[in-house]
Amino acid sequence: MKVLVATGSKYGSTRELGAVIGEVLREDGFEVDVEDACDVLSVTYYDAVVIGSAVYGGLWRRDAAELIRDHLIELRHREVYMFSAGMETVVRPGQRLDEADALATDVGARTHQRFPGALDYDRLNVGEKAIIRALNPPKGDFRDFAAVRKWAGDVSAQLRAVASV
Repeated sequence: MKVLVATGSKYGSTRELGAVIGEVLREDGFEVDVEDACDVLSVTYYDAVVIGSAVYGGLWRRDAAELIRDHLIELRHREVYMFSAGMETVVRPGQRLDEADALATDVGARTHQRFPGALDYDRLNVGEKAIIRALNPPKGDFRDFAAVRKWAGDVSAQLRAVASV
């Protein structure tokens, strides 16, 4: 089974999560391509697609969201798994759906997982720093690579089950 792992990542943190997911899937015997979402021209040759994005203000990066919107019909006929990474990935009861939830529904994703992200203040541009100063989110790397590996293992198990049908 051929799997695409595509990520929308501005500073590389989400891209690194995608690389870990791809590594776990490869270790489990899948043929995997790991790409930046902006570089994906087609999903035609993939049986399954894992799409992830950094989250900023409840929104996915444009390249990842556009990957889904541009290939929506084809993706609906594939196994799709989604993940979000960011400082605001905790969902509280009664909270409105964000863009990723709507995209997951549109594409019929089997799952949408949220992971904590990383915020390296020194890498931000002037405008981003102004926003961060106003919002005052926690700064640092909060990614949980063990949780990412576990989720990727769960995705792998689901893909093996689908492949054996």
